[in-house]
Amino acid sequence: MVLYSRDRPTWTLAATACEKDDTTLVDQAFSKASQLDGISEVELLHEFCALAVEKNATNALTHLIKQGANVKALKSREVAWRSPRTKPILEILFAHGWDINARNDLGHSFSDPEPFMWSVVKDIDLVTWCLEHGASVFPRDQEPLRDDIITMSHRKCQQVLEKAAQSATVATFELLRSKGAPLGWRPLHFAIETTTHYQADRGEEANRGEEEDKKAKESARNYEERMAMVRHLVDVVGIDVNAPDQPPGRELGGFWGTPICYIAKSYGLDTDTRELAWFLLDRGADPTPALDIAKSTEHVKFIADVEAWRAKQPDRRKCCALQ
Repeated sequence: MVLYSRDRPTWTLAATACEKDDTTLVDQAFSKASQLDGISEVELLHEFCALAVEKNATNALTHLIKQGANVKALKSREVAWRSPRTKPILEILFAHGWDINARNDLGHSFSDPEPFMWSVVKDIDLVTWCLEHGASVFPRDQEPLRDDIITMSHRKCQQVLEKAAQSATVATFELLRSKGAPLGWRPLHFAIETTTHYQADRGEEANRGEEEDKKAKESARNYEERMAMVRHLVDVVGIDVNAPDQPPGRELGGFWGTPICYIAKSYGLDTDTRELAWFLLDRGADPTPALDIAKSTEHVKFIADVEAWRAKQPDRRKCCALQ
């Protein structure tokens, strides 16, 4: 923000005014900011408007709109910035012409041109609100998915089901799928990757403090939610456990291979991924490419999990033999 970089005290006053949702303070902050050289009233209205949205300040936002603020000029990333948006704020924006499907700054390599709904997939109520207010499950101006190429546009803006598989509930995923949202290349891959970030419930541990206990329980809840998504994608949606993450012959950065490879590449995380690995192996996942990754990264826990799984198989499945 221009104001933030130019005059921190004034910006702090503006932020406080929006946090308190106090229109009198907003006017005081705006008056002080308008005395700064090189910042137009239009720019200030835009910055104050973005701050009001960030702070979910309904009174401040309505007041600024009456003063001439144009919410149509707000970029999708400005509406999604930081704390979760509330429905009252979204209702005000929508009533004054905000484009819920906008993807701003498409021409900039550093931009994050996702529609607003992508930012709220963790909240099924807000996803429902977005869909009821015209949100599309297809990113505007993005070319259709193809089997032979992944475009830069597809890499910069995931499909919304990939986003949901990564962090939303099964209910949200199915809501979006019912609207025709495409799966994309990596819903299962992303779901697995995120699952490796969390730890299943290890039970009560001795000498675990209150804060540590809280974090452990939160991690366990997240783990169960993410495992539920992985199971759903495989057993209900029917995604192939050996599905590639890119077209044949391509080697894109950040693309690791088949879904199980996204466990092998998670070395360094202090989480137990045996249940996840065994689930995929039970469903027919070929661990060979993942073992190659695990050996190169010295992910010994994953290698041990595959060996332990093989030891349980009556036929000692040859396709899974370690080299």
